[in-house]
Amino acid sequence: MRKKDLLAFVCAIGMTLPAVAQVRMMSLNSADKQVVWTVTPQDEVGAKGQDVSQAGFTFSDGVVATVPGVVFADYVNAGREENPDIADNIYRVDETKYSKPYWYRTEFNALSLQEGQRVWLCFDNTNRYADFYFNGHKISGTEESTKDVSGHMLRSRFDVTPYYNNRGKNAVAVLIYDADQKKTRKAEGPYGVACSPSYLAGAGWDWMPYVPGRLAGITGNARIEITGDVVMDDPWVRSFLPSWDEAEITVSSELRNVSSEKKTVVMEGVIQPGNIRFQKRIEMGGGEMRTLHIDRNDVEALLVKKPKLWWPNGYGEPNLYTCHLTTVVDGKQTDQRTIRFGIKKYEYRIEKNAVNMPVLTFYVNGQRVFVKGGNWGMSEYLLRMHGQQYETPIRLHKEMNYNMIRLWTGCVTDDEFYDYCDEYGIMVWNDFWLYVAWNDVAEHDAFKTNARDKVRRLRNHPSIALWCGANETHPVADIDEALRMIVMEEDANDRLYTSCSNQDAKSGSGWWKDMPPRHHFETSASNLAFNTPSYPYGNNYGYGCRSEIGMATFPTFESVREFIPKKEWWPLPTDEQLEKDDETVWNKHFFGKEAWNGGPIDYKKSVNERYGASESLEAFCEKAQLINLEDMKGMYEAWNDKMWNDASALLIWMSHPAYPSFVWQTYDYYYDPTGCYWGAKQACEPLHVQWNCLTNSVKVINASSQPLRDVVVTARIYDINGREVTALTTTRSVPLVEASNIKEAFVLDFADKGLSPLHFIQLEMTSQGQVLSRNFYWRNGEKELDYRALLTLPEAKLKVVADQPVVTERSGYAAFNITLTNTGRSVAFANRLRVVNSKTGKRVLPAIMSDGYVTLMPGEQRTLRVEVPNEKMTDGLNILLKQFNQKERVCAKVKYKNKQ
Repeated sequence: MRKKDLLAFVCAIGMTLPAVAQVRMMSLNSADKQVVWTVTPQDEVGAKGQDVSQAGFTFSDGVVATVPGVVFADYVNAGREENPDIADNIYRVDETKYSKPYWYRTEFNALSLQEGQRVWLCFDNTNRYADFYFNGHKISGTEESTKDVSGHMLRSRFDVTPYYNNRGKNAVAVLIYDADQKKTRKAEGPYGVACSPSYLAGAGWDWMPYVPGRLAGITGNARIEITGDVVMDDPWVRSFLPSWDEAEITVSSELRNVSSEKKTVVMEGVIQPGNIRFQKRIEMGGGEMRTLHIDRNDVEALLVKKPKLWWPNGYGEPNLYTCHLTTVVDGKQTDQRTIRFGIKKYEYRIEKNAVNMPVLTFYVNGQRVFVKGGNWGMSEYLLRMHGQQYETPIRLHKEMNYNMIRLWTGCVTDDEFYDYCDEYGIMVWNDFWLYVAWNDVAEHDAFKTNARDKVRRLRNHPSIALWCGANETHPVADIDEALRMIVMEEDANDRLYTSCSNQDAKSGSGWWKDMPPRHHFETSASNLAFNTPSYPYGNNYGYGCRSEIGMATFPTFESVREFIPKKEWWPLPTDEQLEKDDETVWNKHFFGKEAWNGGPIDYKKSVNERYGASESLEAFCEKAQLINLEDMKGMYEAWNDKMWNDASALLIWMSHPAYPSFVWQTYDYYYDPTGCYWGAKQACEPLHVQWNCLTNSVKVINASSQPLRDVVVTARIYDINGREVTALTTTRSVPLVEASNIKEAFVLDFADKGLSPLHFIQLEMTSQGQVLSRNFYWRNGEKELDYRALLTLPEAKLKVVADQPVVTERSGYAAFNITLTNTGRSVAFANRLRVVNSKTGKRVLPAIMSDGYVTLMPGEQRTLRVEVPNEKMTDGLNILLKQFNQKERVCAKVKYKNKQ
């Protein structure tokens, strides 16, 4: 059930319940346009919080604030700072302006109250410390206390009924304090110890810059809730699967009677699909808190027959259920909550590899799952991604055939991220807030409080697959034990807690620099494992469960020009500059010294040596995409090749970019797919055929929950002119590949048959004439990785036909097909399609395509599916096509007349 459908469902359920509804909610988020927040430094306000939170109070020089958001971004939005995405602008900001406390304030019109109603002021996240005031009263801590709320994923909820103005304006003021370290970029000190729990990359990392203020702000949703005297805290819906044909559902919630009177409370609910209705009565004394459980012993319907299970992407549908709960006292609703959940079962097994080392292996609903995905460092480096904005990147992960995202150091605090992972079948490996430099924190109690709130807040999400204590280290003993107990108490160990991201049955992390496919087939090497004894690596072991491995990734030219000034485009930095120079604009975007472990010198060398030296940035970017595609695909295919023969998981560093940069991404900051996107998408498809460049083995990969039967695998070899060398064509039938398994089809033989040094391999897997998987490689049989002969290819003649788009309101995307036909006699190599606005020429992103950098042999035809957001169809679209090393041209126009 999608989010817009969920709202309709809640409204419909509300109309069927017998109780009189009196529960209401008013958003205080900026996007909802009901309130206007302003922000200003505390040292410029000559007043206390009691005054700042009075209706009518104004700041003399405040700027409009975005909630949720961070202080620094507000000053960017107000034009007080230059666009930090571009050039070295963010490095020139006077960071001391933001290294201090800031006031937020807003006012809102009263919602009328009925007798016996309560008003709650709620904030989902504040970073890093916060004090709260309402209508002239301090509502957090004591009158004298400061930094009352300590954390960044800690919900704050205040009963403000005694201070609520039922007839006019109400005022809210929040004093936000920044973290206690790294007040300047060059300051020394244990930032991770002092600031955690927080967004640990806020003080800079090797993929995002130091952010002035270190992401201090009201970073989560804000709202007013109106309830009765009995409220629910963190309702929890659990499922137990005694067999795969039935599920036992348990619904529980903490109930609080915030009045002084005894209450008879009925908690009632309905689960859809299935129309499963239930209720239970409980007596509560004044001020009492109790936990209420409802299970099949109370209501037989909570034993669900033939449940629709939640599956990871590629293994089945991510089916979701919705539970709507209400509490009722004397016929009136006092509270209501809606929970989406999935019926699923996670299991974890430690299996030994060929050298007796442990390998963590994931099972979902009894099915062994081959994990493929990537790491998120942050959603966006200034925390400017919220709400529905998460749908695009999560969908792109689904399109890449990923089934897991790892949240490095617990970097994402927005619930909507998890909502969309639930919808798209993306499992989440969720770290807490510790990293390798420091495994301790200054405020143990605050850390543990945040951790407990995080688990309680997220435990209903079926996408949560793993809780992890720390990145590349183990938490100190008392925190490690506390996290283990929190997961046991608040999540009932439904998901595994593991202390460290790259040890304890994981195979280390790294490398993070570009290496060709042969390297990954030859060795599983990692340069960061910290095991004692050292973790052993080889070509048939050591792949294991890898939480990080990556490569530098140049974006497309169209994206680079967005953030690198034109005067800096060419030439690229010298090797000496890449190694030593702090001040190049390239280094400021992590092509250089700041991202040394991304291997910028080696990356530039690979592009130049494989495809020849370039004469412009545009040419270099084009060649870089082929490096990206080939080497990213090689990483995943090397792990595919060892599936269950040691290999169980591969998560790249990183799949999602937080900042415009040249490292560790699949699509870029603007959602333009790089070659890495297409390499990952190809290698991670659930049904896949692939070639091992080391052994020439061709294997069928079945990363699904169903057996694959009676497929035909064909390999065709073409010379550089597109002539098929039929003597090398190989076809074999493969009768059975078990679910989530692999099987070799045959071994290619490149015996001398008059084949040109540079040639092409085309693989195809079919079932009853239907193509299940295509794969394509280019190879130099005489001088490995020398692809310069591709520069000699003439432009091929292509016929391009675009269909009329179909626009659907439900998906929010317009979909159409583009058919490419090579009508010429030469190879049409690495054709890239782009979508631009037909009037402005500006690129349309996201543009979700079924394939990219497509190569067509003479006479070959391929149809690609394209989807773009409905609202970007208004002016019509131009489709641009560019063959490798040829000029880009308009090849088709797309426009729609009516929505269908």
